[in-house]
Amino acid sequence: MQVYRQSPISAELSTQRYIYRATTIKNQANMLIIGRILPIINMYQKIKAISKTFITTLAISVYCSGISQARTITDISPPTGPGQGDLFCLQIQTPVNTPFVNNDNSITPSPNQILNFPGLSCSPKTFQNIAPIDTQLFVAPSGGTTEYFLTQTVVNQTNAIWNGFNFQIGFGANNNFAPPELILVPSGFAIPDFDFNGLGSDPQPTSSKFAQLLQDGSYNLQWSGGSVAPGESVDFTFSLDVPDDLGTNNFYNSFTIRQTPIARTVPEPTSISSFLTLLGLLGSSFALKHKLT
Repeated sequence: MQVYRQSPISAELSTQRYIYRATTIKNQANMLIIGRILPIINMYQKIKAISKTFITTLAISVYCSGISQARTITDISPPTGPGQGDLFCLQIQTPVNTPFVNNDNSITPSPNQILNFPGLSCSPKTFQNIAPIDTQLFVAPSGGTTEYFLTQTVVNQTNAIWNGFNFQIGFGANNNFAPPELILVPSGFAIPDFDFNGLGSDPQPTSSKFAQLLQDGSYNLQWSGGSVAPGESVDFTFSLDVPDDLGTNNFYNSFTIRQTPIARTVPEPTSISSFLTLLGLLGSSFALKHKLT
């Protein structure tokens, strides 16, 4: 019987192949494990972020002390948020006068007027970035629902053309802002809303640049159908209801109006120049080719 013996070189190559295959299998197993763990880590981060917001909104929802029933706006805080960029706002409160308390459902603009919102600090409101700006309004008990009429001028100092603008009511500011849909408002509680229920009721919101208004529930005003170019401004008017709670509830002592422009980016001048240069080169190349033929 003939016996085949493997040479030392063949044996070494076989060993290297075995080690390579083992290493490959190990790497594949590691990649499989990482591929399964990463989504879990990402999900944990999302849950952690949602939990932070939930804790913030829960803290708001359990604030139920006192015996008063309603609210009037007493003062307005300086605006804050990434939409301001590096713009400095004077850190002073704007006092609000309410001559007619509990005047709900006015068919004409309410005599309780907040002109040039947000007031003494950073009016007109100026956006340097396409990002939110939050303004907090503080309230006090009144025993009924009080309506306010607000006017505002907003300036576009971004590098983009706005084709829409959004108003949103919520609680907290910046990373702690929470819209009403994230807050489980207990039975017997009421929160501020944009006082606009269609034709024939309260004064409708207006805009000097946008023609179309979508009211998403009572807490969102979505403007579209127009544009605001960089350097231009837009005027808005709208009404607010600051309602009473039922029974002896006292749900909140402040609320927030968040404002966010909706925009399409304007091409940079260098990009336009590069594009025109490219068109010129293509045209010259085509003309030269046509001349040679």
